[in-house]
Amino acid sequence: MSATATDTALVLDDGEEHPPPVVWSAKMPIGIMGMFFFIGSEIALFGSFFMAYFFIRVAQVADYSSWAQLMGDAIPLKVATYNSLILFSSSVTAHWAGYAMRRRARNWQALWILLTLLLGLTFLSIQIKEYGSLIHDELVGPSTSAYSSVFFSITGLHGSHVLVGAILLTIMLVRTLRGHYGPEADKHIGWEAMSIYWHFVDLVWVFVLGLIYLPGNIGRWDQWPILAGGVAVLFVLWHAPKFVGKGAPAAH
Repeated sequence: MSATATDTALVLDDGEEHPPPVVWSAKMPIGIMGMFFFIGSEIALFGSFFMAYFFIRVAQVADYSSWAQLMGDAIPLKVATYNSLILFSSSVTAHWAGYAMRRRARNWQALWILLTLLLGLTFLSIQIKEYGSLIHDELVGPSTSAYSSVFFSITGLHGSHVLVGAILLTIMLVRTLRGHYGPEADKHIGWEAMSIYWHFVDLVWVFVLGLIYLPGNIGRWDQWPILAGGVAVLFVLWHAPKFVGKGAPAAH
């Protein structure tokens, strides 16, 4: 079928004008663009909570040091360290799910998505257990102080995003098993958008750990070797596919 392209339309054999074809290599898919706009709004949302935390810290509030000490003594830093590595690991497995998809390795993609989902649910389970320990054992709850309110608000907001991500990962897993994804540009927009969201959620946790958990607790936090070693291992796994298996030959 012959076709003649104009500046604004495509004229086919039927003599009617049609919209020009989408050039995937030159135009960002609307789904990906929408996800970036959504993440922009999420940055503003998390930013407002972090600003509340910073306001409490910089304001001359006499009780701040006692609030921080109370939370610092109650927060299980070792558990938080391991939980952080679990969440960071989920970014690696999500990365390899996309890698397998581009190689048409559906079974490997499903496996990596399943591992990502399990890691996310494990993170949530540990966080819920941490909440239970703080509220029932340490008697520190959301209404104990302004400091604890901000702590529970930020970590709870992040946890809700992990839960939403887990629901989306479940949908992605079902769609993968049904063969809905492929290496073609127009066949994996949903997965790419989900992957961007999940990496963003993991990145936010870096700020939560570094700005909420650690300030004022560095003196009693002895998990640097564990965190540094874990991050080093994750970095190697991210860049060395021979350590985890390629899954399938590259698509031709």
